[in-house]
Amino acid sequence: MEKLNITLYRFDPEKDAEPRLQAYDIESDGPLSVLQAIRHVYHNVDGTLSFRNSDCRRGVCGICSMMINGRRQLTCMCLATDGMTVEPPPNRTIVKDLVFETD
Repeated sequence: MEKLNITLYRFDPEKDAEPRLQAYDIESDGPLSVLQAIRHVYHNVDGTLSFRNSDCRRGVCGICSMMINGRRQLTCMCLATDGMTVEPPPNRTIVKDLVFETD
């Protein structure tokens, strides 16, 4: 079992004065994409997390684009690593947590 600590951006404009980063510990049986790791947090650790659950998983639609350790990447194509931080892209209006308005 592999243990990962991932930090996710959290913000609910209706409740929170400021955004915050929240760390989560997860376990996996093997490599996970960042999107799979976020899904794992949602389903097994914190069901209050909001994110876009993209189904393309081929790097085609771009809806899962996030800042991963300060670099804009697709969460469906990037492997999760211990200690990573996932945030929404800059200059986007946050709807809630990792959900942002698209063009």
